[in-house]
Amino acid sequence: MTVSRTRTVLPAAALALGLLTATAICAPAALAQSGGQPLRLFPLPGQGGNQGANQGAGQENRPPAAERQPSQTPQTLPGTLPGAATDSAAPGQIAPAAPVRPVPAAPAQTDSAPSLRVPMPVPVSSNVLAAPSLDSLGIAERGFGQDIWNGTPRAVAQRLLESLPELPGSHTLYTLQRRLLVSAALLPPPGPEAGPEGTVLTIRAQALREMGALDDLSALLASLPRNAGSEGLSRLSLQTDLLRGKDDAACATARNAGSTYGGVFWRRAQIVCDALARETGRVDLGMTVLREMNVPEDRAFTRLVDAVMGHSVVLDSLPAPTALHLALLKAANMPVPADAVAGAPPTALVALAEGDYAAAEISIAAAERGLALGIVSADRLAALYTAYPATPGQLAGAIAAAEKRSDSASRAHLFRLASEESLPLAKAEAIATALRIARDDGSYMATARLYAGLIAGMQPTGEMIWFAEPAAHALYAANRPEDARPWLLAIRDRGRFDELAAAAWLRLWPLARLVGDDTVTVWEDMALEASLNALMTAQPNEGPARAALLAALLDAAGEPVPSTLWRGWLDGPYIQATALPSPTIWFALENAAAEARIGETLALVLIAAGSDPLGQIDIVPLRRIIQAMRQADQPEAARQLALEAAIAHGF
Repeated sequence: MTVSRTRTVLPAAALALGLLTATAICAPAALAQSGGQPLRLFPLPGQGGNQGANQGAGQENRPPAAERQPSQTPQTLPGTLPGAATDSAAPGQIAPAAPVRPVPAAPAQTDSAPSLRVPMPVPVSSNVLAAPSLDSLGIAERGFGQDIWNGTPRAVAQRLLESLPELPGSHTLYTLQRRLLVSAALLPPPGPEAGPEGTVLTIRAQALREMGALDDLSALLASLPRNAGSEGLSRLSLQTDLLRGKDDAACATARNAGSTYGGVFWRRAQIVCDALARETGRVDLGMTVLREMNVPEDRAFTRLVDAVMGHSVVLDSLPAPTALHLALLKAANMPVPADAVAGAPPTALVALAEGDYAAAEISIAAAERGLALGIVSADRLAALYTAYPATPGQLAGAIAAAEKRSDSASRAHLFRLASEESLPLAKAEAIATALRIARDDGSYMATARLYAGLIAGMQPTGEMIWFAEPAAHALYAANRPEDARPWLLAIRDRGRFDELAAAAWLRLWPLARLVGDDTVTVWEDMALEASLNALMTAQPNEGPARAALLAALLDAAGEPVPSTLWRGWLDGPYIQATALPSPTIWFALENAAAEARIGETLALVLIAAGSDPLGQIDIVPLRRIIQAMRQADQPEAARQLALEAAIAHGF
């Protein structure tokens, strides 16, 4: 049985869901602020705005030539917990990052403040889940619960799984999709129109392959009972084993399944296995049969087979490498062509990054691209950078070289300098340089994850205060809020005396609230007002629209953004016409989330977001996606997505 994972996704326009809240959120996009004066967003005590707000995160990347003279009169920063810093702290000094009194637990929900979470409805008889079957196989410890498809018809679940994006454009959503696909979840019994047993499992396995999730795919296929595989699953098993260097297992599958299914793929797979075994006669016979099948010639495949069999061959291009190509390349001990990385599908990209047969530059290029896509770990790229050769002179000039050119060698040398430098100030300067360059070339999120481990091992001492904001911001971008906390504490304490640190606090406070950090920060409407006013003062043209975006993300994450904020922004020429999305996914998502159909809700969230980077998704559908994740009992992932979206939009 072969299952083709058809890419007929639900209507394209539905990727911009958010029909009902479009007016309330999008209206502020045209907000205009005259004179650069702080805007009173809602009636509150306290001051709006802050001086120095035009200093971007990470902009002050090096120690100042002379220490600024801080104010001698301490101030209380908005959004800090009572007693956050002692008045006796000397100006310019940083109080120890001691535990702060936690915020009291929120009172229980009442009828006046209904919860977004809706109890799971009792399934009706037509939606009774079936007993465990081949389609319900999964990895329980990596996925969601068994009952996530409760209330969803089997045909709908299958259609949604077929429509998932090949590669989500968000690290958070990539993890969410992986978990959904490996879940050992029960499905309703198949109807007469359903495919044979194993159809849904094959769809899930093919989706994992397209995502480049080799470890999860391998673990899922390993859970199959003996002789339970279809042609599609057998093909995936063979490809996965070849990419992971398990040639014997792959060739066992080729012998067993190839004789049963036939076809061009299985003929080529058997030729690969014969070539690996140096069976000249069988290889010649296989190539003859392949030519007689009148299929388009794969010139790279033919040349690689010749190379494995001892012929002199030159292969200078491999724009779309497959598992069969890479197995032959490795056996022939040939260099991987330079264009193999740019066109490699995710699974091949992971193999090139994690294998030991490609040149260092090829492996690094594959790991860099894979880290940006979220399919290769930061630890793997760090290991490749660390092993990259460098002379003492190259390390000494790594910062200057990285600022002049951007290539794998300069990035590896800069990372080695940051890793090996023992002086904290010099280490911080190397890291700050890497982060600043990454902001300019669009690789900030991946670079933040790469350097997060180094930053987490540093201490925010007084001489490091200039590095506190870029350090905290990078750790938030890497989804390590616990490690960001000491740096945020340093900024909080310095901000009582220093206006630039106070401005940095206003920029970081929303990020801390997005992840729900109640240890250092507390929600205050006055703090929201100050942060948004600082943003609009620093960016008079774009600030109002960005303020609306940030407020919407905070609201979606569950923070109590006052409703008066939106009404206040309607008091002017702020409403503009906007295209409304197709309601298909919107209403399906609304219904699934309201009735707590977890699997259906999460699948619709992923389909709605698609493969677009978060920075390209409008706030209206993005806000609804985050809210739906909370309704699907994923509050932590919802906050992570809100934080990732904020940073993707430049906060």
